[in-house]
Amino acid sequence: MRWESIISIRNLKLAWRRINTARNLQYKRFFREAYLVYESSLNENIRELHKSLSAKVWEPSHATRIYIPKPSGLQRPLSLLDIEDQIVFQAVANQFARKLFTKRQKVELKTVFSNKLTSKTDSIFFTERWQSTYRVFQNECSEAFDEGYTWAADFDLAAYYDTISHDLLLNIASPTNSHAETKEIVSGWLQIWSANDQSAVTRHGIPQGPIASDFLAEAFFLPIDLQLQKRGFRYLRYVDDIRLFGTTENEVRRAAILLEQECRHRGLIPQSAKFEVRELRNVEDAMGALPSISPTVGTSEPQISATKALEILESSIGDRPLKVVDKARFRYVMYRAPADTKFLSRVLLLLPRHPEHVDAFVAYFSNFARRPKIARAVIEYLNTDLPYSYVRGELWHVVARLSSPQELRLGLEVARTDAKDRKNCAALSWGVMHYLMRCDKEKLCRLGNRLSAEQPVSRSLLAPVFPEREFSNTGHIRTILRGSLMEQLAGAREMQKRNLTLKDIGLRQNQLKSTSKNSLRSLGVIKRRSSKADKDWVGETLEKMYSLNTESIWQGLLSTEYEHALQLLIEAKARFHSARSDWLSLQDSFNDLLTRKLFVFLKKNGLPGHSKTVGRNGKLVVYGNLIASGTPFARAYPDIASRFRDIHDRRNSLPGSHPYDLKGGAKNRWLKKAEQDGLVAQQKVAMHEVVSVVFPHISNSNKH
Repeated sequence: MRWESIISIRNLKLAWRRINTARNLQYKRFFREAYLVYESSLNENIRELHKSLSAKVWEPSHATRIYIPKPSGLQRPLSLLDIEDQIVFQAVANQFARKLFTKRQKVELKTVFSNKLTSKTDSIFFTERWQSTYRVFQNECSEAFDEGYTWAADFDLAAYYDTISHDLLLNIASPTNSHAETKEIVSGWLQIWSANDQSAVTRHGIPQGPIASDFLAEAFFLPIDLQLQKRGFRYLRYVDDIRLFGTTENEVRRAAILLEQECRHRGLIPQSAKFEVRELRNVEDAMGALPSISPTVGTSEPQISATKALEILESSIGDRPLKVVDKARFRYVMYRAPADTKFLSRVLLLLPRHPEHVDAFVAYFSNFARRPKIARAVIEYLNTDLPYSYVRGELWHVVARLSSPQELRLGLEVARTDAKDRKNCAALSWGVMHYLMRCDKEKLCRLGNRLSAEQPVSRSLLAPVFPEREFSNTGHIRTILRGSLMEQLAGAREMQKRNLTLKDIGLRQNQLKSTSKNSLRSLGVIKRRSSKADKDWVGETLEKMYSLNTESIWQGLLSTEYEHALQLLIEAKARFHSARSDWLSLQDSFNDLLTRKLFVFLKKNGLPGHSKTVGRNGKLVVYGNLIASGTPFARAYPDIASRFRDIHDRRNSLPGSHPYDLKGGAKNRWLKKAEQDGLVAQQKVAMHEVVSVVFPHISNSNKH
């Protein structure tokens, strides 16, 4: 691996895009707002990161580790890396993928079915969706049985990610000593990223959670994959869940012996207690259980009817006392069920029996506004000896959101106990402090100096619920704007949301780090100069988003709404790759604002196509009516109106706008990549038409 290739601006930007398009949503939820703010000034941030890497002065940060319960009762670690650590880590993984692409193709979808690289080495999508490759894995297991391989064994590894040797891993991508210094630097990064603090640093282990780790784990196993394939064994692997097939018992055992030797040679630890050779009775035995795939938590699943949801729920539970017996069906319905009293009653019975599904419970509870029944059930659960800090943190968020002051009082005593232990878990800290801030707002308790003792990660996550007094010249907003990168990004976002200036909180620009200033400037908190020499920020943003050279018309056209329009574009740009449906909503809002200002411009310059934007009742005319077929605007500028209509109609058919199509009643769907590409083309044509209408009059006025 060449140092220049790892740290190149192109590779760092590709790393960023792959982080944003990844489906590890349980991990990304901790960084959602931070990603958006970092994106808003991406070019400046990446240039500065590249500069510090080039000078070899950039330093990695230790991971913040949390533990999520598994069905077995044990826990799965999740290592939260700071934003730029994620980018550099992914940049390393990109180079591994390039170096190993051809060699990996020998085993992909033949013996190995997890984390398959996308076919284009420069694609913003790093790996294929797991659902499609897992189906191929199941088909291969089924075919093995049909071909007479009626003996099998499941081979599992203990703490696979934690036992990966850094030296052996780096030797796979760079087997010679030609890049010894680069390997040593990357090895040092891996040591920091895989440890909570300096006392825990070793030369093995990779952080769980980032998609970079998922591929590096595949890379580490590649020599073993090739060896088993070379020896001709029927060997199928999905991550660290391995299935060995044979026509006889001894054939499976020979494969297992070779596999064990290869694993131990690389410092991996087979789970001997789980190993058993068995004769398969049917195809279902051959396919086995779902491998240990991390849940892909999301909020954009289409809802189903209450009746159907209850039917699926009942089919997923059983036994006495009631418990989940089919986790796949249970999780499916929890993310799609609507708010329903009967369904909720069943869910609340299951809650204390399945801490491993806490994310699914919380997702379902998000369907409700204030609901004392949920809050009381959750507080009752928190008052038990529930040992999982992550689960406790998630449940405190539920109580904070759904409780009335009466329910909030019920949790105060146990919350104070949890608050004493919060240093041990950032997720617990985030949750219980959210609850205590809500209690503080209701005047049920005082926070005191608790915020000062927070970990940087949890403090950045808590910024959106800070009490108002923290946004003053004595508040914690000053601390986080000068803290870790995640804190800086969170502080900048909250300054923007609250329409605050640096003067409001008693800070000057020279007291801030460059990333904080970049973010505040891109979000409009630090105001841009209005001199003629200053950039046209709207035009520049449109150019970056759509490769659109639009001339400098935007200050004159948007006038007093310029900053508002810019903020909409910044938000849209930040979501372009990672949240397509949100991008569409924001772009449509920009078009709405633009159309109204365009009507003012047309009227002022004696041009056709304008109409009233305010009705007789004093309310704004609905945007859809302004651009509808047959209106003065549509007749005068059909190319603009028709394309804006297409974008607006698709926005209205998002589930976030309406659950069902207003005409046919079909369920609305989220925006796909191919649809986005088509709408981008429409937007570009419409923008060119707007410029062609406005520019001659703007340029003439400038001459005078």
